[in-house]
Amino acid sequence: MTRTVLSALLSHWTRRPGQLAALLLGLALATALWSGVQAINSEAKRSYAEAAATVGQQELDRLTAPEGVTLDQFVALRRAGWRVSPVVEGTVRRGDLDLALTGIDPLTAPPRPGLGTLVGDGAALEAFLSEAGLLLAAPETAGAIGAAGDLPAVRIAPDVAPGTALTDYATALRLLARDRLSYLVVAADQPLGIPPLDTLTDLDRVAPEDGTDLGELTASFHLNLTAFGLLSFAVGLFIVQSSIGLAFEERRGTFRTLRALGVGLNRLVVLLAVELAGFALVAGAVGLALGYAIAAALLPGVAGTLRGLYGAQISGTLGFDPVWALAALGMTLAGTALAGARALWQVGRMPLLAPARPRAWAMASARTLRAQAGASLALLAASAALAVSGDGLVAGFACLAALMLGAALALPPLLIVALRLARPLARGPVAAWLLADARQQVPALSLPLMALLLALAANIGVGTMVGSFRTTFTGWLDQRL
Repeated sequence: MTRTVLSALLSHWTRRPGQLAALLLGLALATALWSGVQAINSEAKRSYAEAAATVGQQELDRLTAPEGVTLDQFVALRRAGWRVSPVVEGTVRRGDLDLALTGIDPLTAPPRPGLGTLVGDGAALEAFLSEAGLLLAAPETAGAIGAAGDLPAVRIAPDVAPGTALTDYATALRLLARDRLSYLVVAADQPLGIPPLDTLTDLDRVAPEDGTDLGELTASFHLNLTAFGLLSFAVGLFIVQSSIGLAFEERRGTFRTLRALGVGLNRLVVLLAVELAGFALVAGAVGLALGYAIAAALLPGVAGTLRGLYGAQISGTLGFDPVWALAALGMTLAGTALAGARALWQVGRMPLLAPARPRAWAMASARTLRAQAGASLALLAASAALAVSGDGLVAGFACLAALMLGAALALPPLLIVALRLARPLARGPVAAWLLADARQQVPALSLPLMALLLALAANIGVGTMVGSFRTTFTGWLDQRL
């Protein structure tokens, strides 16, 4: 019997392919935009972590000198028992390539990303220490190095930050045309009984700096991306909820017939939920593929923006992370459940013969609209409270979210109030019929109107923000020039 009931429910979508397309496209696009934003944020944060690990976030003391550290000073400290390691840093320019080069001594350097490539590979270590040299670089950086032609051979090291290369310090000195080291890294653990540094050298010992992490600098940027992705997801869910509501409205007779034939209410609701879950899984899979393609296309531009604004080196290629993929699929299922909860609740609460009455769903929607008006007032009050007492970027976004959702939820009740106020102004039966029919259509049209309100508000807000930023920046640039 379950198969027969499910077949009867699914037959509606074969007769209404447009509704099915709207439902699947709404879910797929909402998932694509959300998953694409999360993929970009995840890739950027992974690059931040690699960059932080590469530079060590200056966790170790350094020995420096204004003109650099000589090799003789390094050798003298090593012979005295001090555990120090040489580091050479600089930029190699070959045509359009600006390569951040870091030279180290793999035998004395503290653990860092990239060195794991040499572990257990004697040939690679020998090439790294040879006179010809060897560069360790990320895949996208290795291709640019290979195109330069006159640089040492390259070996892929996925954990090296993009735009940088790791090599032996002697090779780095040769490529940078220098004869002095940039600084010496002092190991945290030193042998007992070694002579004090001030008796051995006049180098300056610099303690680790409490520098600002790239993740903290770019937190606002990524929060903006997340907010826009969430707004796009919300607008998509409004479209999905509208499609679900229309489909349930048109299947009132089917529900009545199935209930009259003996199908239990619980079974009917469960099968409707299974139907929505199946659509969510199909649309979510398509949305993930679209989101990955969108993120891969936009990532180079985002990487360029972060590089220009914050100096952050972001990989230009996108890796697949199951974490954000599963999170996006979970968001799709949760969003579909939220979008279909109202329709399922109305089916579960409506009496057996109620769907046969044309006004039944409108009457049920009236109770929902009253609750919706209460939720709107609560959200608007929360927005006002956050505007007065909130502090910080998250509070600002929460204030805007409460304001936009409160305004969207207030739209259908305000339309009904306006139609009721216009009723005494009706002259003749045609005008009265027009107002009465518009009043009955408000529950079915409320969701598309709410989605349109959010989309227009977001479009106007983003356009105003970008325009004001462009005007301010242009004025500042004119003054500077």
